[in-house]
Amino acid sequence: MNAAAAARSVSWASLFVKLGHQVTVFTSCDAQSEKRNLVRSCFRTPDNRASVAKRFIQEICLGLDLAFRIMLKAKNTEVNLITSPPFFMAALCAFASRLVGIPYVFDVRDRYPNVLFELGLLSRKGWPGRILLVLEKTIYESSLFVSTVTKGLVVDLSAITGERDTFLSFNGYAEKAFRDEILSNSEFPRFTVVYHGRLGRFYDLDVLCEVIKILEQVEPNIRFLMIGDLPLLKAGESWETVDFMDEMPLMDLAQVLARCHIGICLLKETDAMRKAMPAKTFDFIGAGLPMIVSPGGELLETVTKDDMGIGFTKNDPQKIAQAIVELYQSNTRLTKLKKKVLLARSRYGRNRQAKGLLEKISREIIS
Repeated sequence: MNAAAAARSVSWASLFVKLGHQVTVFTSCDAQSEKRNLVRSCFRTPDNRASVAKRFIQEICLGLDLAFRIMLKAKNTEVNLITSPPFFMAALCAFASRLVGIPYVFDVRDRYPNVLFELGLLSRKGWPGRILLVLEKTIYESSLFVSTVTKGLVVDLSAITGERDTFLSFNGYAEKAFRDEILSNSEFPRFTVVYHGRLGRFYDLDVLCEVIKILEQVEPNIRFLMIGDLPLLKAGESWETVDFMDEMPLMDLAQVLARCHIGICLLKETDAMRKAMPAKTFDFIGAGLPMIVSPGGELLETVTKDDMGIGFTKNDPQKIAQAIVELYQSNTRLTKLKKKVLLARSRYGRNRQAKGLLEKISREIIS
């Protein structure tokens, strides 16, 4: 599936099976794989572009379905590994695990109560917000342990879980798709800035569009390649320097990314996004691409610490556009950044992350 949760969990399932464990994957009806250990729900994955009410209903339907399947499988299950979001789906799966007495690990990619508060959809002080915070705390405290994707979220979640440490497991990139051989792919003849994925509520579409407009005037030889389901961007302007590609399998995506020059990821300036490390940024690392990122936060710190790109503390279209022009004009600077990405690359593979998580689960079960 082209979904962040699927991209993260497929590495777990693949490694666990390879090491001799019996694994069942419960997922939505969107899954394309025909593998024996895959169990599909009757319901689809919640749509990021849907209204909040529709998404809530989608999450509940999917969650109830998967929770029922988890309970049916309880006698043959030693531990459940649940990834969130979708938060309400994950919460129902956690409740089902508790109901049948199966220990579970709760993996947090976004701390969803906080995201809803920051988007202004709920108030932290209102009764729905308070209920969500209590629910979140209960889920964490009842788990075998909590894992998460960024250092910032580790700090947040450790404050909730008390004495127990929160386990850090980066999203990482898929080594099977981003093989070393793709690093020798020939670059596109035209300098290409690439974005892939969906432009959901957490990405600053306005700033990205402004950057493209500036560069169309200043340096029209710079091309933007936008890969994925991006109707808002397509409908926004009659772009002269933007090419679009549809969503594609990860194996194909890796081949395309490796031919680009730099990746771009512009998040919204919220507290939640300052603690985010989007999965697409690891795909850029896997493809050996330097990155342009903003605003300040963990993504910026990671990129600048390893000198894997250029980051900005604020979403400033003029400064971002100028940085892209400078990289376009200076092959020496771009080559230096690319070398730094390749040096850091080995630390961010998903197999390495999955192995650490499995070792943690084994220790917790034995103890």
